[in-house]
Amino acid sequence: MLARYILAKLQWLTLILVGISILVFLLIRLVPGDVISIMLYQQASAEKIQEIRGLFGLDQPLHVQYLRWVTRALRGDLGRSIVTGRPVLADIVERFPVTLELSFLAALIALVLAIPFGIISAARPGSVADGIGNVISVLGLGLPNFWLATILVLAFSVKLALVPPIGYVSPLDNPVQNLRLMLLPALSLSTYMTATVMRMTRSAFIEILGQDFVRAARAKGLSESVVLLKHALRNALIAILTMSGIEVAKLLGGSLIIEQIFALPGMGRYAVEAIFARDYPIVQGTVLVVALTFVLINLTVDLLYAAVDPRVRY
Repeated sequence: MLARYILAKLQWLTLILVGISILVFLLIRLVPGDVISIMLYQQASAEKIQEIRGLFGLDQPLHVQYLRWVTRALRGDLGRSIVTGRPVLADIVERFPVTLELSFLAALIALVLAIPFGIISAARPGSVADGIGNVISVLGLGLPNFWLATILVLAFSVKLALVPPIGYVSPLDNPVQNLRLMLLPALSLSTYMTATVMRMTRSAFIEILGQDFVRAARAKGLSESVVLLKHALRNALIAILTMSGIEVAKLLGGSLIIEQIFALPGMGRYAVEAIFARDYPIVQGTVLVVALTFVLINLTVDLLYAAVDPRVRY
C-alpha cells in the first residue's frame, strides 16, 4: 500500500515538474533581449549576432529548444552556461550545499523559537509570554527579510563588529567561522517561518487543549508539562509538520535575496546573476533543481505523517 501511494505521488510530482519546466522555459524568454544581444551590444552587426545565436540554438523554434533541453536534462545534462561555458550541473553541485546549509540553519532557528513560544502562548493565553509571541509573529510576518538583513548587518557587523558582514567559509574548513558568517543570514531568512509556525502551533494547541482527552488527562492528575508535551503535542504535530514542510521548502526560494546581501556563493545568487545576464541554461537548471527539492520535501512530509500519527494509513 505504501509503495502504491509513493508511486501515485511521484506521478503527480512528475507532472508538476513538467509544468514548472515549461513555465520557466517560457517566462525567461519573455524578458526582452537575450544573452548574445547583451554581450555583443554595439560590438557586432545584426548578422553576426544572428550567426552566434544560431551556434547556441537560440534561433530554433521554442518547442525545439524546449525538447532539446528536456531530453538532455533527463540524462543529467542541464547544459552549459552561455556566458562562462561551464556545465550548469557542476556549478549547481558546487553551490547547492551553501543554499541547503542556509535553509537548514534558518529552519532550525525557526523551529527552536516557534514551537516553544507557540505552546507557551496556547497554554497561557493573555499572558506576557503570549503577548511577546504575538509581537514576534506580527513582526515576522510584516518585516521583509531583506530589510531585517540590512539592519542586522548595520548593527552587528558595522556598529558592534561582532561578525563579518559578508563572505563564506566551508564548515569543513572552519566550522566556527562558518557559523559566525551564516548566523545573520540564517536569522534573517528564518523570520517568516518563525512567525507562521508559531501561529500554527498556537492555534493547533488551543483547539486540542479544549478536547475531552486533554480534560481526561488533567483529571487523572497528570502534570501540565506531561499533558502539553505528551498528549497535546503529538496530536498537534500533523498541523505543525505540514506548515513546517511548506515553509522549509519556501526557504530555498527565499534565500535568493539573502544570498545577494551577504555575498554567499549559493544557488540564489547564482540564479540572480544568470537572470540579469539572460543566461537561459542556468536559470532553467536552478529553478528545476529547486522545484525538484520542493516536491521531494513535500513527499517526505507526507510520509512522515504515518510516523507522527498512528491513525494515518496509506
